[in-house]
Amino acid sequence: MDAERAMVGQDVNSRSDADGRGAGAFVKLGAAALCIVCFGVLFWDGLIYAASAWERDEFSYGYIVPPLALLMIWHALRGMTPPAVSRGGGIGAAIVVFAAVLAVLAKVGGMPTFGYYGFILSLLGLVLILYGAYGLRWLLFPIAYLFFALPLPNTLYIQVSTTMQHISSVLGTDILRAMGYSVFLNGNIIDLGLYQLQVAEACNGLRYLFPLASFAYLVGYIYAGPIWHRVVLFLFTVPITIAINSARIALTGILVNYQGVEAAEGFMHAFEGWVIFVFGLVLLFVVLQILMLISGDRRLFVARLNLDIIIPAPGRVPAPMARATPALIVALVAVVAGVVAFSALPEGARTVPPRKPLATFPLSIDGWSGTERAILPTQLETLQVDDYIVADYENPQVDTPVNLYVAWYDAQDRRATIHSPAVCIPAGGWEITDLSDTTLTPDGMDTPLTVNRSVIVNGTQRQLVYFWFELRHRRLTDELRIKLANVWDALTLGRTDGALVRVITPIRQSEDPEDADARLRAFLGDALPLLDAYVPN
Repeated sequence: MDAERAMVGQDVNSRSDADGRGAGAFVKLGAAALCIVCFGVLFWDGLIYAASAWERDEFSYGYIVPPLALLMIWHALRGMTPPAVSRGGGIGAAIVVFAAVLAVLAKVGGMPTFGYYGFILSLLGLVLILYGAYGLRWLLFPIAYLFFALPLPNTLYIQVSTTMQHISSVLGTDILRAMGYSVFLNGNIIDLGLYQLQVAEACNGLRYLFPLASFAYLVGYIYAGPIWHRVVLFLFTVPITIAINSARIALTGILVNYQGVEAAEGFMHAFEGWVIFVFGLVLLFVVLQILMLISGDRRLFVARLNLDIIIPAPGRVPAPMARATPALIVALVAVVAGVVAFSALPEGARTVPPRKPLATFPLSIDGWSGTERAILPTQLETLQVDDYIVADYENPQVDTPVNLYVAWYDAQDRRATIHSPAVCIPAGGWEITDLSDTTLTPDGMDTPLTVNRSVIVNGTQRQLVYFWFELRHRRLTDELRIKLANVWDALTLGRTDGALVRVITPIRQSEDPEDADARLRAFLGDALPLLDAYVPN
């Protein structure tokens, strides 16, 4: 009888423990679901920004990234056997708190990209809370796949785009010359005699690189082979993209000579999308097959692809979570507080101080006589400036002109940010031979001015360039400091307005760069005091 009572007592205690675990898991599941809902609200701007980018050709593949990521996450959850007690919850809670703060700062500073990154960070933090370090090892790569759904930050995108344009232009020209065609390359413009091919942003190859890299990441995840195979496959997306884009440009040049301009333009249009992308996929699989052969595996590459990861199999359920933890409560409180703060914030910092329009900036400045220029509509669409002036100034006492460009932005947000000339100049065929911060004192002024100083070269032509960024009461030369200043000033001043100021003068064959420096100092000494009315502090 005593033994029976003991067994009954153990059974009752077991049921009680199971009920406790079940109740704890239910509470934890509810709290986790509430966290995810709050994530959606908190990072809404970043998510919408990512979705809006999918309308662009080079990011149109973004629509399939979230569903594929969900399938990968579901598969990982079904394969996990996590320990009863998660480790790393405190770190996970700290990550979620940091992500919540990042979301608020992203909205204040008009940086939706940071909001999207914060969303991914918050998911990783939640995984640490729910499943610990063990779960993070399983879910890190599926969640990281979501990074492919977002475009690169504007500054980085422009730099990569410019580099890809230049490489594609050079290789396309080299292919044509190797085949005996007479071509001339000026920056990103390939002169074919009868036709000038502009290797513009649409021809930079990024519309192939991003989806190819995304696909290579996915293949690497489902590929049951050595890690170095996956790394090499992913890295090969860059040379594959450059090769197919350069070949496309070269084929266009050949068609100009044999079929005329209309046929070449038709080819460029027809082969700028899926046809080239599919060819890139074929090359990607060829690389994978070669890697298998190098490792002594003569099977087709499909034999090593675990398609169960993206084709869910029935009969398996996700891994259970451990009991509710204080870390989850901290994370939940943080995201709820973030949602409240996020909802209370104004929609972007749009306070703009009174200022004169740049169209009224003087064209006659103390002996300098200016001629205003216009920016092409296509360039304006890229720059997204709210106001600007471009003018060439001449002085009878100076035999070389000075070009002034001022671009004003009412607010720097997801719509527009200041573009650095260091990124845009190479697209015009100019090579930056020297770029550094320089502190100088314009003629007639007591206050020193720090600028980015650069000598640019195109063939036998040389020009001296100064540029800097006017942000409220600051004059900056560093783009990272611009981002930080925008966040701080949005919080303290309610402003993210700013301007780019750039001056250029040719360096004559008979003069040294120091002579051009003197010319720009003289011009800035006359023009800079007038700028405050148009770019207010």
